[in-house]
Amino acid sequence: MDEKNAVATGGTRNDGYMNVLNRFGTAQDNGEAYHFAPETMVDDMTLASHYEGNGLFTKIIDIPAEKAATREFDLGLSDEDVKSLVTDALEDLDWVTTAAQAIKWSRLFGGAIAVMLIDDGGRLEDPLNWNSIKGVEEIALFERAVVEPDYSYLYSYGQPKGTKRFRPKFGKPQFFRVYSQYGHFVVHESRCLVFRNGILPETTTQAEYRFWGMPEYARIKRALRETVTNHANGTKLLERSVQGIYKMNGLTSTLSVEGGDDEVLRRLKTIDMARGILNSIVIDGDGEDYTFQTFQMSGFSEAVNASCNMLSAITSIPQTILFGRSPAGENSTGESDLENWYNYLGQISDLQVKGNLQRLLDILFRGWLNTKQLREEPKYKLEFKPFWNLSEMEQADLDQKKANTEHIRAQTAQIYCDMQAIDPSEVRRGLAKSEQFDIEELIDESDIGGDTMADLKDALAGLNLPETAEDGEDQEQAGSVGVVVVHGNQVLCGIRMGDTGSGKICGPGGHVEDGETPRQAAIRETMEEFGIRPKNLTPFGRGPMEADTGLAPQLFLCAEYDGVPRCTDHEMECPMFIPIDTLLENEDGQLFKPFADSLAILKEQLDSGDNTS
Repeated sequence: MDEKNAVATGGTRNDGYMNVLNRFGTAQDNGEAYHFAPETMVDDMTLASHYEGNGLFTKIIDIPAEKAATREFDLGLSDEDVKSLVTDALEDLDWVTTAAQAIKWSRLFGGAIAVMLIDDGGRLEDPLNWNSIKGVEEIALFERAVVEPDYSYLYSYGQPKGTKRFRPKFGKPQFFRVYSQYGHFVVHESRCLVFRNGILPETTTQAEYRFWGMPEYARIKRALRETVTNHANGTKLLERSVQGIYKMNGLTSTLSVEGGDDEVLRRLKTIDMARGILNSIVIDGDGEDYTFQTFQMSGFSEAVNASCNMLSAITSIPQTILFGRSPAGENSTGESDLENWYNYLGQISDLQVKGNLQRLLDILFRGWLNTKQLREEPKYKLEFKPFWNLSEMEQADLDQKKANTEHIRAQTAQIYCDMQAIDPSEVRRGLAKSEQFDIEELIDESDIGGDTMADLKDALAGLNLPETAEDGEDQEQAGSVGVVVVHGNQVLCGIRMGDTGSGKICGPGGHVEDGETPRQAAIRETMEEFGIRPKNLTPFGRGPMEADTGLAPQLFLCAEYDGVPRCTDHEMECPMFIPIDTLLENEDGQLFKPFADSLAILKEQLDSGDNTS
C-alpha cells in the first residue's frame, strides 16, 4: 500500500482487500466498526431466579440433563449375580436422579460436585482409603455456587496412590470447601464426583469458572432474550395493527384559539366512551369522519422463526423438542435434527456421566471385595449404548446393502475359482478366519501369469503402433471407447455393476460424451471406473460393432498411469490384474463381450508382432 492510501485508511493494512472508492476495508467502512463485546456476567442469584421463573430457560437446562442421565450402558459382565449387585446398588443410591440433577446444576451454574459418603473409617477431609472401603451410604449434591475449590492445595503429580484407573490430577485442587445453608465443611476430592460444563482455558476472563465451566445462560442470553421478546411483541403489534383516524373539520383553527385543545380532547374522550359503552361511534355529519386503518405485519413470522432457529442452534435442542413444533421450511422433516440431538446427548453423557459412573463403580466393587461379597474384583468395561437407533426401513436398507456386497464377493470368488486363479480351499480358509474375506488377500500376485506370456511391455515394443493419437483415432465416427490397462504381463479388470453386463469381467470404457474426443473419453472413463489417470494412451484398433448400441468402440492401450486402482463410483467392483491369456482362456462367457473383443484384437496384434520379429 502506498503512503497516500495508508494515511487515508488510518494505518497500513496487510491482511485483506480495500477499496477507497466505496470505503471497503478503510477506517470509514461501517463493517470495521463491529467488534465482539462479551455479555455482562450474571450473578448466581439471578441465574437461580431465571431457572425458577423462565419456563423456556428451565427446559433448556433440564431436558438435556434428564435425557443424558437415562442413557443405557453395558459393563460386559457375564455373571448375573454381579449384574444384580450393580443394579441394586445404583437404585439404592438413586444414581439416575442424582446424575440428572448434577448435570442440571452444572449447566445452570457451570459445575457441581456429588459428595459420596463412603464408609472407609475416614473423615470427609481425609483421602479415600481404598483398602478399607465397605460401601457407599449416600450421595449428596452441591452446585458450584456453594462450592469453592481450595486452590492453596493443588496436586503437583499425576496419579494418586491406591486409585484403580489413571486420572491426571496435576494442577487440580485436593479439597473443596462447601458453604451450604445446612453447614460448612471441607471434603477431599477423592470422595467427590465432579461435574463440569465444559473446560475453559487458563486465560479465561472469568476466574471463578476456570476450574468448572461456563453457565449455559452466558452463551444463550442474547438469543433467549430475542426469542422471548419477539413472541411477546406479537401481541403488541396486533394491538397496533389497527389504528383509528379521527377527521375534524377546522381542527387547526380550533387548536389556534385559547381552550381549543381542551375542546378537541373532550370530543375524543366522548368518541372513545361511546365506543366502549355502545360499541358504536356518533359523529357530526358535517365535517367529521372516523375511520380505521390496518397495517400489514409482513416479515414478522419470519423474524420469529429466525430467532427460534438461532436459539435452537445455540442450545443444540431441536425445535420439535424445545418448542413442540417442527422447523419451518420446505422438506423440514426434523430427522437430521433429531440425529444431531441424540449425538449432543451422547456428548453430554460421555463428558459428564461416564467418568463419574466409572469411578463410583470402582468404589462399589472395591467395597464388595473388602466385605467378601465378591471373591475377586471383576474386569468390566463401561460402554454406553447409542441414543440414536436405525428405523426399521433404515435397518432393512443397510441389511440389503450388506447382502448385495456379500453376493458380489461370492460371485468374484466363484469367477476366480472357475478361472483356476485361486483354489476353493483358499476361499474356505479365508472364511474360516472371519465371516468376511478379501479376495485380494487370497491372491499372491507373484504367482499369477508369470509363465503365461512374455512381459507385455516388451511385446508391445515390437508392434508397429501409431506414435500419435491422431494417427490411429477415428475422431468422426467413434461413439464409444475401450481401454486395456496393462501392468507387467497382466490386464486391469473388474466386475461390472450396471444394468448392462452386471456381474461380468470388464475393463474401463464407455460412451463418448458431447464435446469429447475419444482420447478424452478414454481418460475420463478410466478415472471414473478405476480411479487412475492414464499417462499415455495408444490406439490399437476398433472393436466389432456392438449389437445393442450399433457402435464400434475405439480401442486404446495404456501401459503407464498415476494412482492405485480403486472402484468408488459403483460402476465397477473388485479391481484386479489378470494375465491376458488367462482371461482369453475363459470359456464360460464371464467376460463382457466388448472387453473380450478388445483383448482378442490386442492378442492378435501381439502374436502378429512376435511372428514378424
